[in-house]
Amino acid sequence: MLKLIFKFLKKKIKKIFFYELRHKQNLICTNNTSINFVTVPIINCENIFDWKLHYQETKLVSYTGSKNFDKKNEYPLIESWASIKNETLTPNNYFIDEQEKNLNENLEKKINTINQHFYILPYYTSVFGHFTGDVLGSILYYLEFVIKKHKLFLVTPSEKWDNFFLNRYKNKIHLVKPCEMLKKNFLFKKAIVLPRMNTIQNYIFSNNILNNYLDNTKHNNKKVFLTSKRSERIENIDEVIKILKKKNFTIVDPLEFEILDLFKIIKSCKILISEKASTLNNLHLCRNKPYYIFSSENEKINDSKKFTYAGIYKSFHKGLYKEINCKNSNRDELLKPYKNQIYVDIKKLSNFF
Repeated sequence: MLKLIFKFLKKKIKKIFFYELRHKQNLICTNNTSINFVTVPIINCENIFDWKLHYQETKLVSYTGSKNFDKKNEYPLIESWASIKNETLTPNNYFIDEQEKNLNENLEKKINTINQHFYILPYYTSVFGHFTGDVLGSILYYLEFVIKKHKLFLVTPSEKWDNFFLNRYKNKIHLVKPCEMLKKNFLFKKAIVLPRMNTIQNYIFSNNILNNYLDNTKHNNKKVFLTSKRSERIENIDEVIKILKKKNFTIVDPLEFEILDLFKIIKSCKILISEKASTLNNLHLCRNKPYYIFSSENEKINDSKKFTYAGIYKSFHKGLYKEINCKNSNRDELLKPYKNQIYVDIKKLSNFF
């Protein structure tokens, strides 16, 4: 008995006066506050037949973040949130106040009541970068493996994305253009709300499923420059296009191609240069070979808010891309990540390839 008491006291004394290893939880296993990271849920998709999905009355409330909204545009930039019992849910709180304000300002629009049964997502967007980064993978997964008897209510960024889904899942989807979402809120009397997947799971499912439709056939485009041709991205874009054409690059504007035709070019070409921002998301969906990016030399993703907003997408391809660093133009710096206008050094580019 005395031996046990002595052992206990010895342990206590050692803990108080001497160093003892303390094992604690730390999500990235290092105490370094300069490292930005986010924690994300991973949905178990191995047990989908055990999911207990039920019908709920759900309202989709939509708004646009575009200050220069064109009423004639059928595909404006929108966000739509599923409201159940007057509650909407977001995966992080970085933009929560702004989102709540926009939702409340659009809450009392006219109602389009839908009595038909639908699967719906808790969040939709027609912003291309966030559509591909945050919802596309889950859409593809649900259409391939979950959607059986009802259709999925669907909103996309463009007519070409509409065509892609119609060609493959015509009997499983109900497409609505983003412009219609802004006119009225949609009230579903009997909706099955599917879970929202995090960016990483979306990215993996997009790659896995889309690559089933992409063959490895060699295409004629050996050298490609992927660009929106907008001077808002690259100030001297006309000069860049001119010099790359002389270097036998094919200039590819993503908006001019059907989705799978575009992805086949991106996946198969030998040398690929891309402008930054949302154009890059096309590569993230299918490219598995090295490529180059025209980047701003001092544009940094140095906090969790920026990383969550856009930086996370680019990080998936670290190790594949090489950056061609460029100076910022004289235009004022923009607040959103990867949106600084840059100026490409033509002399440097001429000697690069």
